Amino acid sequence: MKAIAIKLAPLAVAITLIGCNSKKVENTKQEAEKPLVTVVTATEKEYTPILSYTGTVFANKEANLGATLPGKVEKIFFEEGQKVQKGQLIAELSDEMLTQADIEYETIKKDYERVSRLRDKGSISEMEYDHVKAKYEASEAKMELVKKNTQVYAPFSGIIAERMIEEGEVYFINPGLEPGYSVRSGIVRLMQVDPVKVKFDVNEVDLNKIRKGLEVAIRFDGIKDKTFSAKIDNIKPMLSTLTRSTSVEVTLSNPNLEFKPGMFAYIDVKLPKVKAVFVPLKSISRLDGTSEEYLFTLDNNIVKRVTVKQITTIGDETVVSGVESGAQIIAEGKSKVKNGSEVRVAK
Repeated sequence: MKAIAIKLAPLAVAITLIGCNSKKVENTKQEAEKPLVTVVTATEKEYTPILSYTGTVFANKEANLGATLPGKVEKIFFEEGQKVQKGQLIAELSDEMLTQADIEYETIKKDYERVSRLRDKGSISEMEYDHVKAKYEASEAKMELVKKNTQVYAPFSGIIAERMIEEGEVYFINPGLEPGYSVRSGIVRLMQVDPVKVKFDVNEVDLNKIRKGLEVAIRFDGIKDKTFSAKIDNIKPMLSTLTRSTSVEVTLSNPNLEFKPGMFAYIDVKLPKVKAVFVPLKSISRLDGTSEEYLFTLDNNIVKRVTVKQITTIGDETVVSGVESGAQIIAEGKSKVKNGSEVRVAK
């Protein structure tokens, strides 16, 4: 019996070794079948949030120059696009009304001088004198008014943006309807275009983030490959009841007149720097048929799906909420895994 046992011992050892090897092969096979992924670490960084808007260029000042009384336009001294200085004569209207007013004034003035002498002598009543005096003062005011309205002067320096009527035409007090600009009546439209204002609307949701002095970057379709810097200098203190937004203004120096009123602008408002979690843009997936975005984290090689919200994209990274700094994020191989999967991590 002892001899048989001695003969069977090597066989038992062999069987044991075969079993161990088979188990090892099986474990290796199972390990190889696990999806292979690469991971990165979610990192907290400081960045400058950007709010983007579209806007329009407007003149710094704008006025439709005309008179308070109608009349024939005799002369306009400037063409469209020409510069004018404050106080320069822009246009002259016919003086027929001035001549008529002057004749009327001189006639009533003589009457007033005559009744003044009679009053001094006590030949007329105080009531008669007051009546003539009132007519004289009204005639004098009328003549001064007509005199002022035969000549039109520039109230500020700028350019003639538009001649609204031409020489020889009769000027009436009718509004010049030009969408987005002044609708007042006028002979010429005067604009101050250095500097210019860029206006854009901010919704009430973002309004608490906007304040005077914030830096902005401005681009224009009509000016390629250039970005201009400025600061917010005015926020309208009321919201539209229709759009629930308010107008925000930025002033741009314009010595070369490259910015024209009416130009379309892209505005990026730079908010104060904040810290946030960054992950690779390629790690983000979207649930089919929804707007829900998610990524996969890894804990002890076990996959967990986490819903996140993208805040902004910077290069090939995106700022997200919903995941903490230091989390292990699956960057590649995410199409092979699902929630709860066990994976292999590439070195």
